[in-house]
Amino acid sequence: MARPTDLCLAVTVAADLGVLVDPHVERCVSAASGAIAALCGRAFERATVTEFPASYARPYVLLARPPLVEVISVREGGELLDATAYTIAGDLAAGGLLYRLAGVWPETAHVGGLVTLTVDSRQGHLGALAVTYTGGFVTPGQVAGDASLGPVTLPAEIEEAAILEACALYRGRGRDADVSAESLGDWSVSYRERGAGQRLASPRAELLVAPHVLWRAS
Repeated sequence: MARPTDLCLAVTVAADLGVLVDPHVERCVSAASGAIAALCGRAFERATVTEFPASYARPYVLLARPPLVEVISVREGGELLDATAYTIAGDLAAGGLLYRLAGVWPETAHVGGLVTLTVDSRQGHLGALAVTYTGGFVTPGQVAGDASLGPVTLPAEIEEAAILEACALYRGRGRDADVSAESLGDWSVSYRERGAGQRLASPRAELLVAPHVLWRAS
């Protein structure tokens, strides 16, 4: 069964592999999708979330689930901010940027996974900036679960990377990733070695997702 986080479909991966869809193919799809999301530092599936972003007293903040579809509310110091005070117009939405039209956002930062303002470091502290918004792409997994959510808006290169990675995981099952060659009598086989710093099983998949890595200050 497809999950909302799945960046491709098991039936597509099975067709490329020349096998039938089974639980192992489905696990490879979910594992590949999770690995790509972790590498890119972002969730790709569309959802409505509340986030406590780091602002560092700048006029813009980077939200974790681009592209931004709708900003539902922004709270600053516990108070609801008027929607005319900020914008995601133009290229801002695609980049996940919420821009303040006058002044700067409060000086908040992430420390140890928490949002901190001055001496208080509780996640969601009243002085922290809280943004509720809808963002992300419509994934193949979401459409498979509910066709009314379509069409798929996930970039084609991300879906292709997920297919390549799922196929690589399927083919690599039961093989030690640190072994580059095996031989038994007259039989021998060599495997592609993972390059230094390579995080995905498929180097082609890693190249495809590279432009979608979300960089942010810690």
